[in-house]
Amino acid sequence: MTRKAGLPAAALAAAAGVVLVGCSSGKGRTAKEVQPAPPPSPTTSTTKVTDKALSEALDKLAFQGAGSSRRDGGACLASAARKAGMSEKALAYIVKADSDDIGTVTDGLNKVSEDDAALLASRSLREDVDACIDKAVLPDSSSLKAQSYAPPKAAAKPIPGKPNLNPAYPVRADQPVNSSIELTKGLVSMFSSYARDESQKKTYAAAGQCLSTVVHNAGFSQEALHFFAGGAPLSTGSIVEHLPNDKDKAIWQSPRFTQELVDCTTNATPTPMPGS
Repeated sequence: MTRKAGLPAAALAAAAGVVLVGCSSGKGRTAKEVQPAPPPSPTTSTTKVTDKALSEALDKLAFQGAGSSRRDGGACLASAARKAGMSEKALAYIVKADSDDIGTVTDGLNKVSEDDAALLASRSLREDVDACIDKAVLPDSSSLKAQSYAPPKAAAKPIPGKPNLNPAYPVRADQPVNSSIELTKGLVSMFSSYARDESQKKTYAAAGQCLSTVVHNAGFSQEALHFFAGGAPLSTGSIVEHLPNDKDKAIWQSPRFTQELVDCTTNATPTPMPGS
């Protein structure tokens, strides 16, 4: 649900694509940031949450703390949350949590209201959030593209604010993907395009073999596997929206699959720099 930092779909839905917000909010941070702060204690307050406070909280959550470059980005997210029917109690919890970690917020919200937690992960809200994110380009998304991927000379020039669908690696459509090894470079390229910094890129690189094994064993179609193997450095939008069919999208959004990807990045150990 997310843009730059999240997979894909990046952002408010726990089972959306973000890369999986879970992936991008894990081991890629510094040691002190690896463990997210515990969620605030459930509140029973029914005081109406202000649009300004809700906008700021959702903007931080959706964009992993990076913030959108448009002032109405958070307002659009707040409107989407209210439209979905989330209770004031749930909205107050999100504001109080003031977190950029979707997993922590979702777990805490589930203790406040299971119905609201389900709404937060619902497909309809994810689609509305994706529409909001489409209107809000991350402030340094263009620079991330330049750092993570140099397109082939024959490739079309990426359009700022739009997913870069140019493959990083050549893939023959007439040859099936038969092993996880064939996916590793592509997945690292794709996930790294959402990274906020070099530390996160190193985490994705270290998690590459684990990520490719999880994806290869998940049951995706050959068309989807070819897409992953190509490693298009999307850098914005959600990965799931580019998958070829509903079955592939369902696999990508399934809680079990999402958790396995999160575990890969959480357990990855980046290679330290010489002298560090």
